[in-house]
Amino acid sequence: MSAITSDQPPTIAPAVVATDGGVVTLLDLASLRGRLTTLQQEAIAKGSQSKSLQSLAEDRWRQLGELLLASRQKWSPQPDLVELVHQAESLKEKIDAEDSALRSVGTEERTGVARVFGRVGDWNKSRGITAQRTVLEAQLTPILIQIGHQAVTTSLPDADPIRAQASSAETEALTLNSEAAAATIAAGSLSAEIQRRSESERELGFDAPYLAAHLQTYGATHMESPLILKKGEQASLAVPATLARQHTQQQWVGGSQGFSFPIGHTGIRYRVGSFHGHPIQQQSLGRLDTGTLVVTNQRIAFIGHVKSTSIPLAKLLHVECYSDAVAIFLEGRENPDFYLTAQPKCAVFMINWALNQLT
Repeated sequence: MSAITSDQPPTIAPAVVATDGGVVTLLDLASLRGRLTTLQQEAIAKGSQSKSLQSLAEDRWRQLGELLLASRQKWSPQPDLVELVHQAESLKEKIDAEDSALRSVGTEERTGVARVFGRVGDWNKSRGITAQRTVLEAQLTPILIQIGHQAVTTSLPDADPIRAQASSAETEALTLNSEAAAATIAAGSLSAEIQRRSESERELGFDAPYLAAHLQTYGATHMESPLILKKGEQASLAVPATLARQHTQQQWVGGSQGFSFPIGHTGIRYRVGSFHGHPIQQQSLGRLDTGTLVVTNQRIAFIGHVKSTSIPLAKLLHVECYSDAVAIFLEGRENPDFYLTAQPKCAVFMINWALNQLT
């Protein structure tokens, strides 16, 4: 049984909690990965739409520039446009000359061998003229777009609808581009959060950042347990466990170093102790009873079939986390009680959280 349920209060958007360990979205990892995919697709789609609209806007600005250039006698360019108009007129004359040259290719009468070689020569000539025309068009297009953009005070019957279409497309393109950028940034943050929480899940066996954020926001979720609760007492963890005690001192080997990360906003870091594996002489760890390990806001309790324990949090001296057990050290006792459980790290997490609530 996990420490909390996955049910969230109904919200339009998932809550985002700032913890000492980083920002945490109150969604489980599967839902978070689905949200990341949606954001990535949204960024791509809006980016593509923005490019299409920007291309449409530039085409309309170019059309407006062409119209203004063709209607040169009907309007007077403002001073900052005079030079651009002259450049556009010069390029347009060159393009018209290339068009005229292209139309004249192949009009000469030829017979015999000259006719065959003439076709090759005409093809090469047409190709050269077309290439030159393409270069001139590439130079003219941005100037026409600039003229269309800057001739804001020029009003012609045919120009106003084109200007309105260009402005509308450009405005929408900018909006979509901003939304695409925002979705990309959000997806990047979400990806980093998913990586951090996935590493925690692999290391601890549960999504510790999510649990810390949930506890910080909503407090502990009430858990059903066989423990008879006192007034004001609430159980936050109830997991199957086996009570065991050492009869002799043993050396635990085959472990790894612990690590820590902050829980919520308490300023206290949750430390996972060294995972010592199993004792060399396991037969010295005697199993006394099976039952349920319960963590409340007042104590740590074990409810077994024949034996039960109850340890007030205030008298807790030390807690150690092993690969398959939690060791509880109590004031006045030399040897700890061991609670063998499939979720020792989650149990230590909740014990630590309960202790932080006492301070």
